[in-house]
Amino acid sequence: MKYDILIVDDEEIIIKLVKHLVIKSGLHSNPKGFIGGIDALEYLNALNNSNTTQIILLDINMPNFDGWDFLGILEKSQINVPIHVIIITSSINKSDKEKASLFKMVSSYIEKPVSMQNMEQIKELKFLKSLSENY
Repeated sequence: MKYDILIVDDEEIIIKLVKHLVIKSGLHSNPKGFIGGIDALEYLNALNNSNTTQIILLDINMPNFDGWDFLGILEKSQINVPIHVIIITSSINKSDKEKASLFKMVSSYIEKPVSMQNMEQIKELKFLKSLSENY
């Protein structure tokens, strides 16, 4: 089984940085970036019934439509695609980490600034190791 990586953030520079780290780390050769969650949700809707796992690197602190909104809609949606979310955020609040753990699809919580070490941590996540064996 193969997987795609979607980067959802409100800042283009962060998307570019995370894309660079994802590619340089060997995590994925062509991650997709989305400014805000609405476009990402539309993309996921278009993939409905795909077998390709979607790994979403999600910022939670975005204006208008934040990561919590994104997760809430995604959780209630009829999107039939395997999804794992890794939160990448500037928030160091314990309450945000606790809130993130309430969403079944959230696999990890990473605090910005994002580094190559974070990419290596992502590669070690149990679900990703099983996907990578077949990638």
